[in-house]
Amino acid sequence: MSISRRKVVITALAAATALFVLATQIGAFGPGQGAVKLEGAWIARVIGLPYPDPVQWSYVMAPDASGRSASLHGSVDMTLPGGPPIDFTTPLIGEIVQTGHDTAAFNSYWYGIKDNLIVYIGRSWGETRFTGPRTLESTHHFEIYLPDADTNGDGLPELSFVNAFVLTTHDTRIPPPVRPDRHEDD
Repeated sequence: MSISRRKVVITALAAATALFVLATQIGAFGPGQGAVKLEGAWIARVIGLPYPDPVQWSYVMAPDASGRSASLHGSVDMTLPGGPPIDFTTPLIGEIVQTGHDTAAFNSYWYGIKDNLIVYIGRSWGETRFTGPRTLESTHHFEIYLPDADTNGDGLPELSFVNAFVLTTHDTRIPPPVRPDRHEDD
């Protein structure tokens, strides 16, 4: 029984292709590699502002099972340009969805509170690009609405905003916990 040279070449190419695919899939799950997933705790630092003190906030991405979309939860702990005086802001909530291999789009809302009343509705939407295994850059389009912009009472504004500005942040993922070295006598 003889095997043709063509069958040997085709079989060898198929085996090489299968090994390459298997190797790249295994490598994709190694530490610091693989597909970008929308998850983790992050610190966002605003860049390009003329203030001497840093402006930053923190947030968490809680992913769905695919890791390609996530809920956002965080805070907006900064004074908003042209915003009314407030006692505090509510937590920021939102959604983020992967739009490409290393890009995502987000939409989020929070409320400015004074004397237990909503004095403004805040919205931030924009784009995120992963720049490294634990870093990303985001462009935030902030919009500030008066409370009466929520014409149907669902908490989301339907009328146009009264103030808008754009900020860029460099975001860093908080590293996983490190287990302290154990002493020999423990």
